[in-house]
Amino acid sequence: MKKIQTFIYVLLMGFAFAACQDDSLGGTEQGGIRIALTDGTAGVDVTTRSTPSELFDGFKQKFKFQIKGGDNYDQTHDWTEDVIPLAAGVYDITATCGTEQADGVVKFDAPCYTGTKEGLKVNAGETATTAEISCKVTNALVSIQFDDEYKEYITDATYAMIAVESGTETNWADLSTSAYFKAGSSITQLKLYKDGTESTYADILAEAKKNSNFPETFAAGDHLILTLSIAKANGNVAIKVSKVEVVPVTIEETIPLEWLPKPKMMAEGFTDNQLVMYESETPTAKFNFNLSSGLQELKFTLNFTDETYKSLNNKYVLSTLSESDKQALTNAGVVLPSIGAKGDVSLDFSGLAAKLTGATDGSSLDNVITLAEVKANNRVLEEGEQTYTIQTYAPEFDIKVYPGNTWTKQFTANTEITKGNAEVIRKGMTFEYSTNGSNWTSSDSIVTGLTPGTDYQVRAKFGKHVTEVVNAKTYPVIELTNGGLENYTDKDNGISYGIQYEWNDWATLNELTACYCAAAAYSGNSRSSTIPKDHVRPGSEGNVAAWIVTMAYRPGTGLSSAKYTPGELFLGVYNTKGIEFESRPTGVHFWYQYTPYDNDKSDIYVKVYAGDVEIGNGSLQETKSMQEYEECTMNIDYNDNALNAKPTKLVIVFKSGFNTSTHDVTGSNSSDDPRFRGSELYIDDVSLVYDK
Repeated sequence: MKKIQTFIYVLLMGFAFAACQDDSLGGTEQGGIRIALTDGTAGVDVTTRSTPSELFDGFKQKFKFQIKGGDNYDQTHDWTEDVIPLAAGVYDITATCGTEQADGVVKFDAPCYTGTKEGLKVNAGETATTAEISCKVTNALVSIQFDDEYKEYITDATYAMIAVESGTETNWADLSTSAYFKAGSSITQLKLYKDGTESTYADILAEAKKNSNFPETFAAGDHLILTLSIAKANGNVAIKVSKVEVVPVTIEETIPLEWLPKPKMMAEGFTDNQLVMYESETPTAKFNFNLSSGLQELKFTLNFTDETYKSLNNKYVLSTLSESDKQALTNAGVVLPSIGAKGDVSLDFSGLAAKLTGATDGSSLDNVITLAEVKANNRVLEEGEQTYTIQTYAPEFDIKVYPGNTWTKQFTANTEITKGNAEVIRKGMTFEYSTNGSNWTSSDSIVTGLTPGTDYQVRAKFGKHVTEVVNAKTYPVIELTNGGLENYTDKDNGISYGIQYEWNDWATLNELTACYCAAAAYSGNSRSSTIPKDHVRPGSEGNVAAWIVTMAYRPGTGLSSAKYTPGELFLGVYNTKGIEFESRPTGVHFWYQYTPYDNDKSDIYVKVYAGDVEIGNGSLQETKSMQEYEECTMNIDYNDNALNAKPTKLVIVFKSGFNTSTHDVTGSNSSDDPRFRGSELYIDDVSLVYDK
């Protein structure tokens, strides 16, 4: 007997009664029944069990229902999900499935089920009365099983001969089935033969009758289970009956496998039997089987074009799969089901699919899986043999090196991934760079340790796939001209009231701002409010620093017309801030000393431009009064506009402050009178920083 784990219970959910009534039954005298079947032996409500609905459809339709009663009503009905219309009255219903064996007849896996419902009252006008019929197995059966020791020693195929009552011997060829016979009968013969022999046998019946559990006759639903083992003595091996059991059998246990639905399959991840993917993706590639009984066999064939997994190309039979083949499939990422697995069972290629690669020439690699057979309850897939293809393409990705990700000693290689799993590709990607296109050096995406102002070739690799080569050039290291502020000239040109100073590559306020400024001259300042001073920072290699002052001045005569302006020193020329500059410094380094007036703060900044677009900046707004020089590195922060932009201009401005206030301008006009001055800023030794 084959034990079926799926419990059988049929509960008919009827449709609208009114739609299927028989008008001949007569108006208000009309009623009806709907039928429900239960396994009377099990005594369990099947609605609490997870039994496949397909099983109901295949099993319940095998039942016939004889209905008697009412006004001489006697009809046999097939299974129906409709309400059966009946006139008001009392009815007896008998449900049968299969045919009970005649006296002396033995059949294999041929159960018969019967159940009755007596005295069911049908009331007029009621939609339906439920007729719950408890069914049981009406015949008896016997099964033979073998313990592990028997299987170890007795490997040859065997068969049995069985007879009941006065019947003739019947050949029991397949001992995995159960032998059914009429209830109330006795077993008169049961012998076990070695296949191909007629004279050598073991008298199983004689052995079994030595056990007190062995009955003379068998009632309906009795299941005799004989367990065979071996006895070893004097070097001989004899067959013995080690266990005799008689147990009540349920409908669930006796349903012939062939009555159960065929295995069904759903391919997950495939569309029209094809899965199109790009290398690095992690798709689902899975075959899900819905089985009503344990998996009996699974046969499949692999035909892969992926070079790594061509070694798996073979025909596989799960029941005879070698350990080496099983290990090879498992290592490749295939999850196999087990013979005997029930319910939702799957063959999962998802792990393997995630490892498949694409061709380097852009074509696809076709990896073919053929499901030749899926077998359960002695039946195979309705669809028959099925072929599925995992079509794999190479991932698609490019490499770019942006001007805004390039420095003097490094650059960052950016990737654009259009096909494939971006996260997986980025994790597995490597980069190479070269100066001649022949000798390549490996790196991560940030390529460091480079030579300033040098042309490089760059490429990215993922697995066996390599991008086109792109060019990248590091920026040159450009130093500031006259960053120590030592080189300057004075320009008088015969103009009274002070001297105008000029620095190479640097400029000050234009001469019109403080033109003819007697007050400025008397205070010791130039007309630009910026003059060279020997007040240098300690340790400086130079002799001069720039003194930048917020100045009171007047363009005419009389102190009442005095005006004010912060002093400035900046890269550039007369009245134009900034110089042409094609590099990417990371900051500006300088020494400074500051004395603010009237809660002022310094106005020091750097800006980098690409054309007219600002792409980077940094600033220092000092507020404290300082007794000595301090060192400062003013970092340049590059913004989003910098990614595709190449620098063209650099602006550095040192300004004494934002306020236009000075000390009282009235009083003495001596050359060192501080009353004409506001905030004061000393700047020395300016340089650019190239940290990367």
